[in-house]
Amino acid sequence: MKKAMPFVLGVSFILLVSLAQSAQPFYAGKTLTILVGYPPGGGYSAYAQVIARHLGKHIPGNPVVIVQHMPGGASIVAANHLFNRAKADGLTIGSLNMFNMYSNYVGKSEGVFYDLAKWSYIGNTRSGIQIFLMRSDSYASFEAIKSAKRPVRLGYATKGDGHHLFGLAVEEGLGVKLNHIFGYGGGGEIDLGLERGELDGRSANLNSYLVSKPDWIKGGFVKILAQGGSAGREGKIIRDPRIPDVPTILELFPKERVQQLMDFASVGELISGVYVAPPKTPEDNLKVLREGFLNTLNDPDFLADAKRLNLEINPMGAKQVEAIVKRALKVSPELVDWVKTVRK
Repeated sequence: MKKAMPFVLGVSFILLVSLAQSAQPFYAGKTLTILVGYPPGGGYSAYAQVIARHLGKHIPGNPVVIVQHMPGGASIVAANHLFNRAKADGLTIGSLNMFNMYSNYVGKSEGVFYDLAKWSYIGNTRSGIQIFLMRSDSYASFEAIKSAKRPVRLGYATKGDGHHLFGLAVEEGLGVKLNHIFGYGGGGEIDLGLERGELDGRSANLNSYLVSKPDWIKGGFVKILAQGGSAGREGKIIRDPRIPDVPTILELFPKERVQQLMDFASVGELISGVYVAPPKTPEDNLKVLREGFLNTLNDPDFLADAKRLNLEINPMGAKQVEAIVKRALKVSPELVDWVKTVRK
């Protein structure tokens, strides 16, 4: 019996080590990557960077959290990668342009290789507010735009995204033809176009613009002429309190076609700060990510950082995001045909 004791003790030690290792949280010693569908320097990147600084402490095991950028197609390249190629192990999540994913998906655009109904949704950071702005030294009013001797030049990343639809709504409201120019890599490149004078104006997201170019607004280099507004009580669209003197586009142009354009664009605005994981991400890991994400967005230290960067935070959980997506996918064939026309 004495000779058997070392063997028994050895087995016991191995079992204890194994149990200790299995008790370690999945994320211990690992790296969690936030994949951003835009280049560095814009609003999507700013949100991801500040989230990355705080998310790890709200996930058991305290993983290192890093940000990677995969620009292209206004985040469609990143969406395709995350949906099809990234491992569904809970170690990669994405910050993507929800409206662009949505409009490309329902419009059955070429190059779309994801299914909105199958994402593993994590949560949403904020709801976006669309704005239409112009260089103050060019066309600083709608009257000036209407009397311009040439079509006013507006810059976009791609056709049919939320910014393009907002520009189309302005065009419809004014009843004049605008020059919509596509192919810019993101908000930073569009702003360079404004700075160089190759563009006169643009549509943008107020939250992102307050981060990337607050001096342009305060200093008067650009002037905001219209806003999409935010949802008040009972869903009524009201002026955002940060720009209370800027009228909503529906106040300016109460036309049916403008209303239709804005209704469609609002899907992306409601969840403009969505975060997703690949389909079939393990439920246990997904639960950890969802809880950690919401805890991060309510962390006083995170909120202090976000405030310093003028980042608007309106936390939304995965169930709310999923409900919005489910409603949005109930689109009519007529709307799908219209999206296809817009994107040509």
